[in-house]
Amino acid sequence: MTTNLTRDEARHRSDLLTVSRYATILDLSSCADPEQREFDSVTTVEFTAARSEPTFIDIIAAGIVEASLNGAPLDPAEVFDGARVRFVPRAGENTLRIHARALYSRTGEGLHRFFDPADDSVHLYTQYEPTDARRVFANFDQPDLKARFAFTVLAPDDLVVRSNAVLAERSTPDAGIACHEFADTEVLSSYITCVIAGNYAEARTTYRHPVTGEPIELGLLTRASLAEHMDAAEIFRVTAQGLDFFHAAFDLPYPWGKYDQVFVPEYNLGAMENPGLVTFTDSLIFRDKVTRSMRESRANVILHEMAHMWFGDLVTMRWWDDLWLKESFADYMAGLALAEATEYTDGWVTFALRRKDWAYRQDQYPTTHPIVADIPDVEAAKLNFDGITYAKGASVLKQLVTFVGRAAFLDGSRRYFRAHAFGTATLQDFLGALAEAAPHRDVHHWADAWLGTVGVSEIELAVETAEAGTGGETGGGPGGETGDGPGAEVLSDIRIRQRNTEPEPEVVRPHRLAIAAFDRVGPVLERSKTWTLDFAVPDCDVPEMLGTPLPALLLPNDGDLDYCKVQLDARSTATALSSVSRLADPLHRALVWSALGNALRDGLLPVEDYLAAYCRALSKETHPGIAAGLRTTMLTALDRWADPSGRPAAVAGALGAALDSLVAAEPGSDAQLDLASTVLSLLARTAGGTGEPAGASGTDPAVVAAREFASTLLTGRLEEFPGLEIDHALRWKALIALVALGWADVAEIAQEAAADRTGSGALHAATAQAARPLPIVKMRAWESLTGDAELSNDMISAVIAGFTAPSALPLTEPFVGPYFELLDTVWSTRSIEIARRLVVGLYPHGSQRPADVLERTDAWLMRNPEAPGALRRLLLELRDDLARSIRVRAAQSRTASLGTSQGAHG
Repeated sequence: MTTNLTRDEARHRSDLLTVSRYATILDLSSCADPEQREFDSVTTVEFTAARSEPTFIDIIAAGIVEASLNGAPLDPAEVFDGARVRFVPRAGENTLRIHARALYSRTGEGLHRFFDPADDSVHLYTQYEPTDARRVFANFDQPDLKARFAFTVLAPDDLVVRSNAVLAERSTPDAGIACHEFADTEVLSSYITCVIAGNYAEARTTYRHPVTGEPIELGLLTRASLAEHMDAAEIFRVTAQGLDFFHAAFDLPYPWGKYDQVFVPEYNLGAMENPGLVTFTDSLIFRDKVTRSMRESRANVILHEMAHMWFGDLVTMRWWDDLWLKESFADYMAGLALAEATEYTDGWVTFALRRKDWAYRQDQYPTTHPIVADIPDVEAAKLNFDGITYAKGASVLKQLVTFVGRAAFLDGSRRYFRAHAFGTATLQDFLGALAEAAPHRDVHHWADAWLGTVGVSEIELAVETAEAGTGGETGGGPGGETGDGPGAEVLSDIRIRQRNTEPEPEVVRPHRLAIAAFDRVGPVLERSKTWTLDFAVPDCDVPEMLGTPLPALLLPNDGDLDYCKVQLDARSTATALSSVSRLADPLHRALVWSALGNALRDGLLPVEDYLAAYCRALSKETHPGIAAGLRTTMLTALDRWADPSGRPAAVAGALGAALDSLVAAEPGSDAQLDLASTVLSLLARTAGGTGEPAGASGTDPAVVAAREFASTLLTGRLEEFPGLEIDHALRWKALIALVALGWADVAEIAQEAAADRTGSGALHAATAQAARPLPIVKMRAWESLTGDAELSNDMISAVIAGFTAPSALPLTEPFVGPYFELLDTVWSTRSIEIARRLVVGLYPHGSQRPADVLERTDAWLMRNPEAPGALRRLLLELRDDLARSIRVRAAQSRTASLGTSQGAHG
């Protein structure tokens, strides 16, 4: 059975075939019966063949009931191999009919089926990207063979059923069964077709185009058990704001008729841009209290999928090489719409610290690739939905807009849409449209430098100073005062340097960025001067900065218009570590924290210095997006980069700071909720590995206080923290931490699960069970993960989270060897989504013998040069993370502590 469609096969097939229409009948009448694993899928496809030669249609199914070509039967035993039906069309028009027995999915690929523990109701939805439509109906599953689709769905008559197009007719052919016939779609790719069916609750409203007044019917659906948390008013508001923005930006009406948005369970992605029926993970329906950062994130996802209605759906990449033509553009346009059309006017702050951090990390893996990537097959495509395609692509598009001008960028986009509407395109098509709109710029040269190269440019300022009025250099160290009086220091020599993180081949890119100087003015750091610089050489002088009084901090890439890693000079680093919270603008703080985080990850900044800066800023950081990003980096530093011998003290120190900040936080504020979560995350890291508390024999005051806080959350009595809502999310986080430390067990888990009989409650309970610090528990979790093919996608992730709970990682040491022994089997017997979760989630990052794990990884890669490319890529990236951990830990003992030498300024 061949399931990995190659680019060469797809090109050959698209040269041969032109597809006009699919008519698909899905019989889901028995979907509410969990014993029924299969359903009937009947597809009739009309297409034209340029010549008569062998080809195939994609269908992954339990079996083929019958098949025919132009009325002549095909023998399933001869033509079907489990993934493809082979046939020889005649030159000219053809009709192919395939009746398959397709399989309900528990992996989030194909037609996923979920039974809601809250009410036992069934929910189904499809998810196809890149090539899982073939798991539901027979089709030519590649993006450039676009066609019209007509879906008919048979389902129990109490279920809500939707598809991309509007419902044309509903009938009841049998008692209890409804037949839903949907109108033909516009021309689109198979991977963005969609069907849902289930006990969905629905809200509706009508949007009207701000100029023409044309209506668009908006729908919002989610599981009935989550209906009270739907938040329809806010979601519809963001939807309308986005439609207003994109209509004005693209000067092209939304082309897909209705606009339904459905939030579904056990979803592998954040969302999917199916035109007319956008699907989202229902974790974005907030049943518990969340911070503004989470609401901003949801708004960004809504806008990202909406941008796809033009970039990706209306004009689709010809093959997955040009995946960036939809994902990078959607990421950038969503950020733009978020900042300019919604209440989240500071949306670029989160992008600068968190989204770009994803890009920087991905771009430094040995598997990094150009934004315009080489994608030889669909398995490679599956893994290229990564930080390069999304965040780096969006970052360089932000640069492109600065380079050509916003008006030219939007004009080029409109030309691109008009030329290729309902068709496919390549990079050259977009560049051609942009060149017409921006003849003053060489966009092809820009593309060569930014889209076809790998690695990230590291930008550094080399600073020399002298006393004002003298020519003598005093060096670029961290001392000195700002000012222009006698003895004050000024910039006497300053050069800017760029170095690509991928040395072979050396890449020198054109950069346009701003450099900002900040000085201390009372209690704050104020921007005193900026310089805008264009350079495309390895290094150059910046003469316009000479003679400037030495500032407290110099920040390259002010405004975050460039895609680059910034390395601060020594004085600026010291200022940043001591006083980053004194920067009033959250974007400045985000950029400084980004520079510090990159220095930490590269081993240039001691972990203890970063943690000290984090603790100083903990009670002062007011931007929820920054706070969330800092927590992630802090926890990663403790888990991966801190010297193991000093980790218990580091955790206790951070925990103490978090508790102090929590006590001082404003009741009911985002900061209070965020700090409560931080305390629980740190508490879960305070054990030595077998349930025994870390610190001074478990008596560290911070550990004791955090344990009492977690226990109090479960009792519901929080007089010390007024305004803190004790909801299910907070209670489960507290319980899982206590369980992992050996301070709670099965009775408490059962009690909490009984009080939370929901889908998320079941997942939390599974995590808690697997987190218990007992060898037999870890063994059972391992056996379930590697042996139970019935576990759903989200249940697998939940069990992995418990199995790898930080406090009990030593108990997982016996599974290091079996992990490498099972890699081949996991990849060959599981779907790529489930295999990816297992390969990544179970990799022994937390082993007490990291050098041994690194050696085993190298040995596996050496023994398996012909292993699937997607599997090798995952292992190479996991190896790189581990090797970096080993390097950074080793560097801690060799790097002088800047933070200690400079002291704290508050």
